[in-house]
Amino acid sequence: MRSRSRSGRLGRVGRSNGFGWSRTHIRTVGLVAAAVLVGEAALTLADTGAAVALPEGAAAATASTASANAHYGAPEANDPASAFLMARLQNRKIEVLSDRTGDSTTYALPDGSMQTEDYAGPVRVKQDGDWHDINTDLSDTGADLQPHVAAADITVSDGGDTTLASVAKGSESFGLGWADKLPTPTVKDATASYNLGDGQTLTATALAQGFSENIKLDGRPADSAVSYRIPLRLKGLTLSQADSGHLLLKDFGGKLVAEAPAPMMWDASKDAASGESAHQEQVATKVETADDGSQTLVLTPAADFLATATYPVTVDPTSTLAVTTDTWVQTP
Repeated sequence: MRSRSRSGRLGRVGRSNGFGWSRTHIRTVGLVAAAVLVGEAALTLADTGAAVALPEGAAAATASTASANAHYGAPEANDPASAFLMARLQNRKIEVLSDRTGDSTTYALPDGSMQTEDYAGPVRVKQDGDWHDINTDLSDTGADLQPHVAAADITVSDGGDTTLASVAKGSESFGLGWADKLPTPTVKDATASYNLGDGQTLTATALAQGFSENIKLDGRPADSAVSYRIPLRLKGLTLSQADSGHLLLKDFGGKLVAEAPAPMMWDASKDAASGESAHQEQVATKVETADDGSQTLVLTPAADFLATATYPVTVDPTSTLAVTTDTWVQTP
């Protein structure tokens, strides 16, 4: 019997987001018959090269996962048959490496069943034939910043240009620019932070399959009429806005590849029940298209919101768009 569970490993950028659902299906698995050995025996499992020492009475013994890992080594086997044998003899779940994918992990369980954990997005990618865990920490590649391991081609500016960040798939790409030349950023983990002056900080954060951007205001702007013009760097894609304020990213054939709620802003106040900001609202948004087809996202935070906010204030134009862009990246 095989059970399947769904886990949310990716959250909405900049704020909490839940992904999670479950489904169950069955598959018949052939179990390997193993002779019961009396006393201590060493078993070499098929195709794994792993040797397991079984002390007398081990079949009835139980141990914590940490103790089992220390005693037996990594809980994984190359194929289902070996994984079932290891799971039964070691009384712990064993990953079946041949069933591993970028967004799922399959285990053989001691009771003879299988369990597959699915994730809302990739947790690993295969490079040169080997699996590597996603690691979005940024490193300087010379021309720009790139995550160590990601499931898409992602670049983030290392300063000195006006292209903040981009993600590409084939001949199509989605990117955000900035009106002025960006300063050299401070980089911490997956986030590059650009000091814009006047108490304003622009950040770009690499994701498994994209990026997010936000603007943080440390204090009330001197000019209450604040507006941000964000050039869009699009190839093979166009951005539009629905009557609801949602942002729609489509290919040149008119196919919707990503959709997001309207950009939001929030301040530092906290709602005791939710833990999120108690003061948040939609940002006035326009998508301008020039005669040459280039587009600009224009954000205008409300002056009365900025006047009464508890600082710092975060203006978040692209979080949900960045996450739903994952769908575009994954689509064949």
